Amino acid sequence: MTAEPRHESHPAIVKRLNRAGGHLRSIVEMVENDRPCVDIAQQLQTVEKAVAAAK
Repeated sequence: MTAEPRHESHPAIVKRLNRAGGHLRSIVEMVENDRPCVDIAQQLQTVEKAVAAAK
């Protein structure tokens, strides 16, 4: 089986997903440190947007 050629958009997608991963790690820390729910919700929305943009 041969691999498909890499698309030009892949580096940008990887960058967005890595950024989303960083935000997710921050959100876990926020929950563990009992940060306000509104702050956590805002960060979750940021992650959702990053993942949607990667689609």
